[in-house]
Amino acid sequence: MELKYTSIILSKYDISETDRIYDFYTKEDGRIRAIGRGVRKAKAKLAGNLESLTLADVFISKNRGMGNITGVIPLDGFISAKTDLVAIDNIFFALSYFDKLITGEEKDEKIFLLLLEYFRVINELSQEKKSEQKAETITLGFLFNLAGMLGYKIITEYCVNCEQKICSGNNNFFSAKRGGVLCASCAKLKTENIQNSDSCIKLIRIFSKNKIGSFSKLRVPKKDIAGLKLIWRELFNWIHD
Repeated sequence: MELKYTSIILSKYDISETDRIYDFYTKEDGRIRAIGRGVRKAKAKLAGNLESLTLADVFISKNRGMGNITGVIPLDGFISAKTDLVAIDNIFFALSYFDKLITGEEKDEKIFLLLLEYFRVINELSQEKKSEQKAETITLGFLFNLAGMLGYKIITEYCVNCEQKICSGNNNFFSAKRGGVLCASCAKLKTENIQNSDSCIKLIRIFSKNKIGSFSKLRVPKKDIAGLKLIWRELFNWIHD
């Protein structure tokens, strides 16, 4: 039985002398793997259309196991991003976490559309030759949105311990274990938290309420990029523990 998958090609690795396994995130079935038979041969036709970080319609013949790739129609190669070192660094940074958070074959069209939007926005940013901070902002926005879709949305409006409204200038903290912001008073009672700035809290709120395309309009200083990365790593480590 041959099936068509609208796919983002995430990665590939060689097996045997002529074959290669490809890792896809698909609109139809989530994350899947399939074998490209003979794609490493000199005159192989499929290989050129199966580059990593490509949107494509992929045809897979399945009986048992992961199936064999029988055809590919490339839809978008995201060429500008692939030739931009800043964009590629950010994409690999994002996919290193995506790879660990999305492990099973489970359909989730919202995640597929989020990943596709991220690739498209990063590609557009590369065409416009925008700053490194903007690429990092978009990437962090993608990761926080991904966490939210997986059920780990960060609560920023109120203290996750006492439920009092979070106010600016009050020395607030972030607790990955509690899933949100702690006020200064409650933070004294907990040990698993890190201090975060008002601007980082505001940015996480913006991420949760807007589409990735709008993040390129934000002007985020390096200190807030660093603060967001620290919060993200704390959140990821707790999720992945």
